[in-house]
Amino acid sequence: MDKTKQDVPFFEDEDSKRHPGFPVVERATVNVILWDPKTNNVVCLHWEKFGWKTFIIGGIETGESHEETAIREIAEETGYIDVEFVAELGQHQSAYFAAHKGENRIANTTGLLFKLVSTRQKKIDSASLPHIFKWVPRQEVASFLTLSSQKYLWGKAQPYLR
Repeated sequence: MDKTKQDVPFFEDEDSKRHPGFPVVERATVNVILWDPKTNNVVCLHWEKFGWKTFIIGGIETGESHEETAIREIAEETGYIDVEFVAELGQHQSAYFAAHKGENRIANTTGLLFKLVSTRQKKIDSASLPHIFKWVPRQEVASFLTLSSQKYLWGKAQPYLR
C-alpha cells in the first residue's frame, strides 16, 4: 500500500513558526543521523543564531537519491567522507520559518541513518557554516535536540543503534 501525505507525521516547528506574508517553499529534504559505533556518539548541529539543535539537514538536488544527498551533506557539514548507509528511517513533514532564507518552508523529509567507518575527513570551511557540529554521547542526544521532528527521528533510529 502506498503512503499518502495523510500517513506521514507532520511537525510544526515549535521555535520557528511560519510567518504570515512570507512566501511558502516546499522542498524535499533529508535528515541524517551520523553515528560512530566505536564511541557511541552522534553528530548533532547547533544553529546558534536560530536556537536549533538538529541532526544533519539538507535539500535534495535534482537527480540525487536520498542516499547521495545524505553522503554529500555529511561531507559538507562535517567533512567526514568514509561513512556507510545503515537504514532509511521513514518520512515526515515539517513546517517552519527559515529565517536564514526569509521564507516559510514545508520540508518533505526522509530520515536516514549512517555510521562512521573511519575518521577520514576532507577540509571544510567551518567559519562559513551557519552552525557548529559536535559529537554528542548517545545517551544525551534526546535532551540535546530542540525540535520534535528531530526527536521523532531519533526514536525511529533506536532499533538500529546496537
